[in-house]
Amino acid sequence: MKRRNGFEIALLWVVLAACIVGAALTLLSSADGFLGVRLVRGEDYEIIARYARLEEIRRTLDAEYYQEVDDDVLVEGAIQGMMASLQDPYTFYYTPDEMQKHDETTSGNYQGIGVLVQQNDDGMIEIVRVYDGGSAQAAGLQAGDCIVSVDGEAVSGVDEQAFTQGVNRIRRQAGEAVELGILRGDAQFEVSVVCAAVNVSNVDWTMLEGGIGYIAIYQFSGDDVSAFRAALQALQDAGANGLIVDLRNNPGGLLDDVVAIADELLPEGVVVYTQTRDGARTDCYSDAQYCDLPMVVLVNDMSASASEILAAAVQDYGRAAVVGTKTFGKGIVQTLVSFSEDGAGMQYTSASYYTPNGRSIHGVGVTPDIVVESEDGDEINAAAPDPARDAQLRCAIREVARRIASANAN
Repeated sequence: MKRRNGFEIALLWVVLAACIVGAALTLLSSADGFLGVRLVRGEDYEIIARYARLEEIRRTLDAEYYQEVDDDVLVEGAIQGMMASLQDPYTFYYTPDEMQKHDETTSGNYQGIGVLVQQNDDGMIEIVRVYDGGSAQAAGLQAGDCIVSVDGEAVSGVDEQAFTQGVNRIRRQAGEAVELGILRGDAQFEVSVVCAAVNVSNVDWTMLEGGIGYIAIYQFSGDDVSAFRAALQALQDAGANGLIVDLRNNPGGLLDDVVAIADELLPEGVVVYTQTRDGARTDCYSDAQYCDLPMVVLVNDMSASASEILAAAVQDYGRAAVVGTKTFGKGIVQTLVSFSEDGAGMQYTSASYYTPNGRSIHGVGVTPDIVVESEDGDEINAAAPDPARDAQLRCAIREVARRIASANAN
């Protein structure tokens, strides 16, 4: 239904006048009905005209919807709809509360149950790490469990936005309980977990037999860069003669962080470059100083984004053998914008990234140099790596040993 009011008729006459004078005049009404006039540029008027329908719908709902409407909810819904129309699972809007929780997560300090979760191939929220000493561990949760409901309402990881919303619903203030529906294999059950302060380190390391250093990076955020550097130095000081970097189940993280860690492992050159839709290219570099220990990088189908940047870069340079299974295949870069007025934010895909040799891995992934599937009964335990229960790790150890022997022979 199309409606015209006095304001719109007046605006129409102003637009006709603008065609003559080269600018648009908009009529502004105040609460007492007084009409004021303001001169705006032609391009600004085009924006006003483009979104006139949106405002017409908002006014109609505000005046005639059968229940009271919240103007802020309408505006937020319009924003969500605009971003959803791009059909990009990595482009979405953060409410102020969601933005705060995102910032806490990337810092490594937040209120939660003490797990690292990730979207899996079945579109579910899967636990990939249970932090030692956390509430989730006390409640008996395990890596591989899938969270299917929160307080009786279904959640999923079908796309990035649904995943983020599901994760945010789990987190509460310290001392508050959350009821989780868990799928473990074919069994589904409910468990109550009390949220607490979580201070997460994103790196674990140890020395394996044969003087092989092992470093696992859980995600590229928080303390990852400083912790990785400390681990690498400690292993070198302890006499490590080879290195395994485990990126399995690592969902990615910050571009700056993965470049900083790659700089510790690669010779001088391009680590990765990004390219926008207009062809603008930005190169990220490593310098000439790096750890040159014989190396293997472990990956699997849950290694994504920043993990793939590192795996592809060491592969392109011939710096390490990549061992495991093909990676997730996310080769696009997101930009995060924070709105200072209310603390909300938005994330959007801003560029594609390419390996040093110009490969795009989006939708393709990184194919390992040595493909090794996990065996029945295997368990990835980065906090306490056990080759006897991890076929991919056994292969990595053999490959590093081969590389050590080759380096010594030369």
